[in-house]
Amino acid sequence: MKKILFICLIFQFQISFGQNVSIEISDHYRELDGKAYATYQFVCASYSSSRPTLVILTNKDLSFELSDKLSILYKAKQEYTDVWILGITDFNQKNASEVDKKIIDKFLKQIIKYRSDNNLPPDTLESLETDKIIIEKKEEICKYLMCKNKI
Repeated sequence: MKKILFICLIFQFQISFGQNVSIEISDHYRELDGKAYATYQFVCASYSSSRPTLVILTNKDLSFELSDKLSILYKAKQEYTDVWILGITDFNQKNASEVDKKIIDKFLKQIIKYRSDNNLPPDTLESLETDKIIIEKKEEICKYLMCKNKI
């Protein structure tokens, strides 16, 4: 009986003092200077002081596909706990327009503000700019995440 009580107390302690964060926020239509874009935030983390961030840039149509499948593909053990996706209408990484660059800059600043507002270690604009990835095909997501299921 003592063993069962001890196990119950351990689980109660974990439930009471553990921090599990699970967030999905989609904003399917935003516009800047006449160009539409979509944003998506996915967080799946147990308590972590760093909450590493993965920033993905893609076209708007692919961003919808990725946001629909990300929670299914995501495994609990990942290098990244926070995944941000920006989908820009007719996005071409090789020939990004000035409006595309403004949208990307605004998105990265949104991530910085979110981390600051939630007492997470800060990211800089330079580090996010350097670490962002560009995805052209949905299968490429598994290069950066350990996918639980195949696309």
